[in-house]
Amino acid sequence: MPETELNDEQLVLRAQQGNLTAYEQLVRRHQQGLYAFIYRMVQNPADAEELCQQAFVRAWQKLAGFKGRSSFKTWLYQIAINLTLNFRTRTRKTEELSELQPADPATEPEADYHRRQQEELVQQALLQLPPDQRTALVLKVYENLSYNEIARLMGRSVRAVDSLLVRARTRLKTLLEPARQRGLL
Repeated sequence: MPETELNDEQLVLRAQQGNLTAYEQLVRRHQQGLYAFIYRMVQNPADAEELCQQAFVRAWQKLAGFKGRSSFKTWLYQIAINLTLNFRTRTRKTEELSELQPADPATEPEADYHRRQQEELVQQALLQLPPDQRTALVLKVYENLSYNEIARLMGRSVRAVDSLLVRARTRLKTLLEPARQRGLL
């Protein structure tokens, strides 16, 4: 059966046996989502690309030790979370603004501008959250993971994840309130 028709578990087994094509399929399958997740955490396209690549290299290096207790995606995101948190701790640099993206021709320029402005306000507010709150919130909202999955990824209890999410949402609401009052959100 071709690699494109296999599920992650089957691809992992083949990759653990040295099948590079199977691992390449895993990379193709998860790279877009992983990059988006990391980008939301670091807000810099070059850093996100580098961290994404590092996550896949680290996953390949440690693949023999992957026991399948969680999904490959969960395991891969755990690697990415660790790399991202270590990166943010090391760098503590001023964040660059989001890279300009071309406008969608199907939208009105004014509506597109307002949508981008709102996205930028939310992203800047996210960056002001403590790393553990930001991680939990991004995993829940953008990656649509369950509380159990987030707890496994972050090495926390489900109750701790719930608490992180409550605090993150409360803080985010406070951070965005001035923009709401000005009619920007």
